[in-house]
Amino acid sequence: MKHSRMALCLAAALTIGVANAATEVTGPQGLLKGQVPDNLAGLKRVAITTFIVQYVTDVGISSKRNESDIFFSKWKEPAPEVMQAAADALYEQLVADLKAAGVDVVDAGEVAAHEAIVEMRKSGQPNPAVFSSTPLKKASKLFAAKGLPLVVATVQDAKLGSYATKPLEGTDPPRNLVGWDRQAREWLGGGGSEVFSLASIFLGQAKVATSLNATALNVRMTVPLVDLGVTTCGNTPGSCSGWSNVTGLIKPNPRIVEAGTVFSFMQSTGNPGHLHVVALQQPVPITGLKVTTDVEKFEVSASIFGGGKRTARGGGLLGALAGGAGVNDEKADFWVSFDAAELQPALVSAGGPIFKELAQILSNPK
Repeated sequence: MKHSRMALCLAAALTIGVANAATEVTGPQGLLKGQVPDNLAGLKRVAITTFIVQYVTDVGISSKRNESDIFFSKWKEPAPEVMQAAADALYEQLVADLKAAGVDVVDAGEVAAHEAIVEMRKSGQPNPAVFSSTPLKKASKLFAAKGLPLVVATVQDAKLGSYATKPLEGTDPPRNLVGWDRQAREWLGGGGSEVFSLASIFLGQAKVATSLNATALNVRMTVPLVDLGVTTCGNTPGSCSGWSNVTGLIKPNPRIVEAGTVFSFMQSTGNPGHLHVVALQQPVPITGLKVTTDVEKFEVSASIFGGGKRTARGGGLLGALAGGAGVNDEKADFWVSFDAAELQPALVSAGGPIFKELAQILSNPK
């Protein structure tokens, strides 16, 4: 939170002149909604300055009745080369859909070699980068496509009117879960090191837009594969046998997720401290990826003295005092698996409708 406040203050300090007025846009299918710059003609030529795929590899959940036991799921990850190739393929699909709609796209090599992008890369993260957040109970591995910088300041989580991410049906309601309000609407976490380089990041976007005579376009696609839930006696009738038991449950739900999938725009005539953002409003299923878990549920004792079966990353009184294992840890209660060969084609297929809708917005924003 401290980093977020600093980022907002520094971004505000970058105000130079008056920001472009915004045009409100909604995609034909309702997948995308947000604002684009009022210089609509400028949207017909874009330079993709960042393209990031966020794989949400670890997700946790815990009940307020037993906060020290956090149930965590974790991917059995494919090789980094597989995840990178999928990110590159998504980029290529976006370019193809934009060009098909009549939007000119600056070549990735030209953008990646631009001096402002070289400077942005110094301010960003290594590729790939691991982001984790204890309050969100999430860890992710992020990949930047096509040699572009891995900079997240331009693609933060979007604020929506409602969120589709919910605990599993039939499990404890959000009010009984620890920190669920943030978990449902936030996916990123991390990235605090960029706070001190916001000037070079945002001004660099404007430089790219000016020198390439194009709108700078930033992209982040966020991919979780499961949903979780918790049942505790007294909260959900019949959910467990005995007052002191807590059970975590998991179900595959591979998707490109709302709020964590965003497109931001910077134009040469705009305010370097202001980005217009269009965000995914509802999850898009990744139907071509068969996801499995080693077990469907995991039950522990809620005893504060540590008796009985505990969650993999620490539990009970001692676990709570020690902080348990980290959010980005090699232990898990649920292991999530899929065929690595399915990842790239499944992601490209799921991303297609989103990209086509973005292309429609840019080619005809009114």
